Amino acid sequence: MDNPAVRSLAAVVAGIVIAMLVIAGVEAIGHAVFPPPPELDLARAEDQARMMEALPPEAKAVVVLAWFLGSLAGACAAIAIARRVVPAWIVAVAIAGLGLWTTQMFPHPDWMLASAVVLPLVAVLVAKRIMLRQLPASAL
Repeated sequence: MDNPAVRSLAAVVAGIVIAMLVIAGVEAIGHAVFPPPPELDLARAEDQARMMEALPPEAKAVVVLAWFLGSLAGACAAIAIARRVVPAWIVAVAIAGLGLWTTQMFPHPDWMLASAVVLPLVAVLVAKRIMLRQLPASAL
């Protein structure tokens, strides 16, 4: 795959898929450790709204951690495939957008809204640092 455009497209797609898989995995662990209260029926909108109030702060922190770790894994994958950073930024913006969309499904605390946007972008900076040795000088 010597075509940079094809490599970049593959990097973005792979980065988003990997990010979503990591997010789902970390959130699944979080749900196992901090299950939603049994009296809530998550199929009902009013119970979804009450869920955020009922969850302990640790459960919310696991969700935010999932967003960061997923974004970090996706960004690292995108950088490794594309051999440049731009696709990682595209992955981060996509994950931030998906995070904002998710937080609009039912009320989330403001700090989670901010985290949904900021952490994927921070993850790219961390990924860039982690992957620095794999990048040609022109990619920085």
